[in-house]
Amino acid sequence: MPVIAEGRIDTPDLARAALRAGAFAIVVGSAITRPHIITRQFAEALADEFARANGRLLILGIDLGGTNTKSGLASSAGKLLWDETVSTPAAAGRTALLTHLVKIAERGLDRAHKAGHQPGAIGVATAGWVDPRTGRVVYATENLPGWTGTAIADEISARTGLPVYVENDANALAVGEAEFGAGRGLTDFVCITVGTGVGSGCYLGGRLNRGAHFFANALGHIVIHPGGPACNCGQQGCLETYTNATALLSYGEGRYSSTKDLIAAAHLGEAVALAAITETARHLAIGCNVLVQLLDPQAIILSGGLAQNNPYLLVDLEANLSKLVTVWNERRLRVTASSLGYHGGVLGAAGVALARRQPSF
Repeated sequence: MPVIAEGRIDTPDLARAALRAGAFAIVVGSAITRPHIITRQFAEALADEFARANGRLLILGIDLGGTNTKSGLASSAGKLLWDETVSTPAAAGRTALLTHLVKIAERGLDRAHKAGHQPGAIGVATAGWVDPRTGRVVYATENLPGWTGTAIADEISARTGLPVYVENDANALAVGEAEFGAGRGLTDFVCITVGTGVGSGCYLGGRLNRGAHFFANALGHIVIHPGGPACNCGQQGCLETYTNATALLSYGEGRYSSTKDLIAAAHLGEAVALAAITETARHLAIGCNVLVQLLDPQAIILSGGLAQNNPYLLVDLEANLSKLVTVWNERRLRVTASSLGYHGGVLGAAGVALARRQPSF
């Protein structure tokens, strides 16, 4: 049944919200004053929303990691038109990293324009904690030296002329899962990324939880073994030092040159590789237990290089959690892999830009 929305709809944002709620048509308030300007504002807002609803709104997504930077052009339906991966010059410092991001953005937009596409915004996912209001990095560890304080959004927007939305990479991944992936239809879930570093993003009550100071969800920096190995955040014994790529390889007794090789060996049944994954899962479960006891999520979604094509990590994590979490059998908690796979960070960055165009996000 067609639904017509009317009554005190006097801003473009309210009209857009009515469309999202399922309105077939919208009756807006009076446009007597400057009618040509008011009409244009509503038309632009609704055209943008119709494009989004039909999967035609395009976003350039960029995922800056400590090892690689991935980018791609995504539709509002979560479809990647193309993507690319390049190495991150992590040790080169702030100026080089910013130049790196700007070049990726300019190259991506040029590629989009040559194909006849016009992206509406740019989304950037980055390691470190981010103030989403300004697009500035509040704090970053030495995985990205000198990155603290970087005004990512201002720099890229000034060079491209597009709105730029920046989010912590794990938060962005959670947004991507909520918009396009395993988090669709869920109100409460935790998304964990395990790779060069370890991070988490969390949805509570259907909204992304960033915390009062944007430092929420720092799973990788929960101290699980006081006095343990030094972490690049300055603490000792952080979960990240026991569960990241470096740790996984160390559990492999030096037999594997990369985590990809180790995971491939696990698929072949090699005992050392399987034991290394089990040890990683054991430590990861200690931190996840804290999250589950505090937040009671519907699902834990794993992503990142260590979770790709690695069902053993999922199985071992769930087995360990079942021993640690109280009333485990009553929770119906799902431990699952990201459905976005290798492209989760890029789609997450695009999802951030899409979501942030909503005034309530």
